[in-house]
Amino acid sequence: MLLVLLPLVFYAGCTGPSSGLILPFGQPPCTHYGPARIDIIPLTSLVPAPDSGRNSTINVYACLLDSFDSQIKAPAVFRFELFEYLQRSTDPKGKRLFLWPDLDLTDPTLNNNHWQDFLRAYLFSLPLQSPPAETCILQVTCFCPSGKRPSADFLLKPAR
Repeated sequence: MLLVLLPLVFYAGCTGPSSGLILPFGQPPCTHYGPARIDIIPLTSLVPAPDSGRNSTINVYACLLDSFDSQIKAPAVFRFELFEYLQRSTDPKGKRLFLWPDLDLTDPTLNNNHWQDFLRAYLFSLPLQSPPAETCILQVTCFCPSGKRPSADFLLKPAR
C-alpha cells in the first residue's frame, strides 16, 4: 500500500491547474495576432496631375494580414519603393526609380489617419514628380515592432 501512495504524494505538486495552452518556448501568445504579411489591394492606382505644373500621386491601398489571414490594424513603419519593370526576366524588378521617406505609423493618431475602416486597409497618397511612362513595380515593406519585415509587390501601370 505504501508503494502506491508514496508516488502520489511526491507527484502531487503545488502548481495550479494547467490552462491547457501549450506555447512554443520563448514565444508570447500575442505574436500570432501581429502582421504576418502585407497585401496591396487592386484599388491602388496612379493619379495624374490635372495640370503639368503639379505632382502626380500614387494612391496605395495596403492591408496587413495576421497569421490567420485576417485584416488588421497595427503599429508599423511603411517603406515604399518604385522600380522599373523588366519584361521577360526572372527578376522583373529593375533599377529603383524612387524611394519615399519611411512612414512611421506607430503613433495611434497618425495610424488612424491612414486607416480606411470600410476597406480594413491603409491609404497612402505618395507624391510623384513625374509619372512613369512605362509599367513599374511598387514595393511596400512593413517594419513591425516584432522584427518581422513583410513586403509585397504591385504592378503599377501608367495612367491613360
